[in-house]
Amino acid sequence: MTYRSPEQAAYAKLIQGATRPGPPLLAGAAAGLGKTHGYTIPLVKSGLRVAVAMSTRQLITQYLESDAVRTAQAIRPFSIIALQARREFKTDKAYREHKAQAIAAEVLVVTHAAACIDSYAPSYAHLRERDVVLFDEADLLADAADLRSTCSISADDLVALHAERLPHLEAAQRAVSTSDDQELKGVAKAILGALERPAWYKEVGKEEDGTLTLKHRLPGRMLKALIDECPRCIFTSGTLQVSGRFDHFVQALGLSAIAPESRHIDPKHHGRLHVEVASDELTPQAVVERIVAAQRPVLVLTTSHALSQQLSQLCPEAACRAPDEPLSSAVGRCPDEGILIAAGAWSGLDEPRLRWKTVVIPKTPYLRPTVLDGRHVTRYLDSEVVAIRRTNQGLHRGLRTPDAECTLLLLDPRSSRDALRTAIPSRFHVEWEAFEEGSLVVRSHVQAERHRDASLRNFAIRKLGQKCSAPGCTETAMHRLDVHHLKPIAEGQRITTLSDVVVLCKNHHADAHHQMRMAAISEMDALESCGSTAT
Repeated sequence: MTYRSPEQAAYAKLIQGATRPGPPLLAGAAAGLGKTHGYTIPLVKSGLRVAVAMSTRQLITQYLESDAVRTAQAIRPFSIIALQARREFKTDKAYREHKAQAIAAEVLVVTHAAACIDSYAPSYAHLRERDVVLFDEADLLADAADLRSTCSISADDLVALHAERLPHLEAAQRAVSTSDDQELKGVAKAILGALERPAWYKEVGKEEDGTLTLKHRLPGRMLKALIDECPRCIFTSGTLQVSGRFDHFVQALGLSAIAPESRHIDPKHHGRLHVEVASDELTPQAVVERIVAAQRPVLVLTTSHALSQQLSQLCPEAACRAPDEPLSSAVGRCPDEGILIAAGAWSGLDEPRLRWKTVVIPKTPYLRPTVLDGRHVTRYLDSEVVAIRRTNQGLHRGLRTPDAECTLLLLDPRSSRDALRTAIPSRFHVEWEAFEEGSLVVRSHVQAERHRDASLRNFAIRKLGQKCSAPGCTETAMHRLDVHHLKPIAEGQRITTLSDVVVLCKNHHADAHHQMRMAAISEMDALESCGSTAT
């Protein structure tokens, strides 16, 4: 098998080395590296019984029809079946027959949710009987576990049980003893167990709307039993690391050890990315203006369906994903040169027809906080990690091929915070403290002296100091200070950074322009040196 890049070959070798029993391997691989080929080929060639866990049914369908599986079949024919849920079959007999075939297959494909179930119900998918279990998009495992571990009794159900005013323990007891709904009874038992056997990582309380909720602080640890009992687990994703470390992922899943060869592989050359960051908060209308003006096709990644609807109302030409609509359906409605606005599309969005030229993130994608009994039970650190992960996933939607070129528009000023800058791979240089003249983010600067960017002036004075940088000048009055461009802005549109400007009082600013007209370069070199050392 010839791999398309040295990095893909290195990744495949890493997977090949993990086909023997041992501690979990964390195999980070940036999006676009081709990890599907990279893990499928060596796993199939090993001849072992393998399970591959993926985040969604849509991704499983894509995987079964992928070039990676076809190539592996050409190398060594093998059986591969995706385990379906009971609801997909009309009879128990049909389901049992399907399950028997899936369990017997050399390669079994399951969802993350199925793996969570199998962790505490081992007969569900028999994953412990596999030689290797590989979790693709493994950074989403905690989300899948969270959906399985978070249990809620709605405010309406509590009212129906006449338990809305009862203490949490008594409300759960009443639901267990009096409800005829078996699903509700099961949820109540889980909440009751958490209250009777409290643990620091379990929180029970009421949300703002009166829902009684059990929330796990570390939902990923639901998988710990499965991970500990499988001969070998491999976790792979583009965002297993945060700030260059696996620590957060290891803690989230409760891993006691990882394979020493665990590492992240980033392609040295893969795509070109241009990043633009808003310096000020934008109105929804201003966000839509940026979207419409961007190079097509445009993918707008939102943090909620409500925000998607708000933006789509201002941009009728866009295809907007509906709350209950499969992502594939929304993608299918987007024209080749169109705009797609979608919530929950951070990963798993591979459509060869649409190679996104612009990816827009209107709001920094922090994790929505969970508040129980007026207390936050999610940490800011967790929310920050989610924002980093989603931003990284989002930008890679536009970098699916080695020659891809994409512009990433981060239209929330919070995205430039130091901690979130690690979301952008280091191979892409970003001037975080940059402004393009003429608007809050970008606009052609034509009328040089009459069209300066006020946000640049305020930012530069805040960073460089509220004082004229000309030697011997003591002017500090805000209304008497200007930001002077060391290179004339009349030379054309460009991105301006702090290294391109100095703070001058109005008198010295006028003098600087006179000197520039007189080509007195030596004097301006002195001003540039003074500006670069200002604090």
